[in-house]
Amino acid sequence: MFILGLLLEGVLFLFLAYRFRKSSGASGGISLAASSKRELLGLLEERLEYVQELNVKHARLSDTELTLYEVTKSLSKFIETQDVLNAFRETMYNLLHPADCAIVDEELCGNYRGGYSLFKINISGEKTKYFAIKDSKPIERVKVAIMVNQLELFLKRSRLYAEIQRLSITDGLTACFVRRYFLERLKQEIQRSERNNLSLALLLIDVDNFKSFNDTYGHITGDAVLKEVVKILQSSLRQIDMCSRYGGEEFCIMLPSTNRDGALLAGERLRANVQEARIKAFNETLKCTISVGLAVFPDDGRQISGLLDKADKALYRAKAGGRNRVLAA
Repeated sequence: MFILGLLLEGVLFLFLAYRFRKSSGASGGISLAASSKRELLGLLEERLEYVQELNVKHARLSDTELTLYEVTKSLSKFIETQDVLNAFRETMYNLLHPADCAIVDEELCGNYRGGYSLFKINISGEKTKYFAIKDSKPIERVKVAIMVNQLELFLKRSRLYAEIQRLSITDGLTACFVRRYFLERLKQEIQRSERNNLSLALLLIDVDNFKSFNDTYGHITGDAVLKEVVKILQSSLRQIDMCSRYGGEEFCIMLPSTNRDGALLAGERLRANVQEARIKAFNETLKCTISVGLAVFPDDGRQISGLLDKADKALYRAKAGGRNRVLAA
């Protein structure tokens, strides 16, 4: 529309020049017409340059929006942090076609100085990482910075999901696993043990005379005792073992690939470590003991209910026999 206006403006200039020539002479009119033509062409050239720059700007914005859409679509498929990072790298490589790109830890940045642009990935509570991309052009730097901001949002989502998942399967007081999740894992482990012809031990643990701690020192001190006992138990286990709060002051421990003799040794180690510990709870330094009952798959049962029942009966005998001891089904 503005080009049409310029053309109309030019026609008007030529018409005025023609009228001026009629009134003041041919040579003056032609000179004025030539001058008006030059001005019109100059103005038209400036407008065309402006339009070209505007079109380039819109093209760049459109291209960035398209890239942002592709990155978002790719990252939305994943929850785990490492999966999100891998998807981001692969998507950026496919969209921008750089000579090379990688996600590196801060201590490895020195290997990506020559010919690489480094973009810091800010995510609270995580180890600092950088997105390194080779031969990025100036316009790509702006685009990559926008994409890295999008990556940070998805990493925050990943961390939030992990935190919610952790809270859903761990006990709020002791930070060991909750009973529901433990039983799910126990079912899976029994199936694995059956397939591979392996033993599996189950330990039920009760803190002896726990009610006396609550009655004498208060429930806050009692809670502190439970937390310290769990720390002792977990520090005495292997990585493949699993500890859960079974209820109140009772805990259940799963020992994969463990027969009866191994379970008895593990139970004795747990009992001795708790007995020897000096538990600091606020201004009090306390001592406590535990009783342990155990059952072994498949000797004492092949179902969870049967194993728990056998371990519970062994625990009852241990407490009835004087506490601070380990008994097998």
